[in-house]
Amino acid sequence: MEDHGLGRLLRELPGERAREGFTARVLARLDARPEPSVWRRPRLVFAAAALAAVMVSAGLLQVRAERAEEVRKTEARRVLRELRSEHESLKQELQELSGPPVIYLGGNEKVDLVVDLSRVQNAAF
Repeated sequence: MEDHGLGRLLRELPGERAREGFTARVLARLDARPEPSVWRRPRLVFAAAALAAVMVSAGLLQVRAERAEEVRKTEARRVLRELRSEHESLKQELQELSGPPVIYLGGNEKVDLVVDLSRVQNAAF
């Protein structure tokens, strides 16, 4: 069926008329209806919930990153203290081992020839 034929058939249908005061009653009901609250709008509620979830997640990630950084700093400080302690121990051990400078000249099963440079005049060491 063509559009012209459909339009002609629709025009032939009997027209319905609204009862008296229909428009006034509809407008009065619309005026009396309260504005829908924000929480009754599902899209807005969903958007607010999604935003809150994103903000909480971002906050938790920030706290976790700060905590991990603090753990790394604490571990680095502990390792640095250990290294400094080891350095001091090695330094003391070296001082204890450094006696007067000597030179081993050689020897055999009966004699070792060692020169104590602190007793040699004009020795450069």
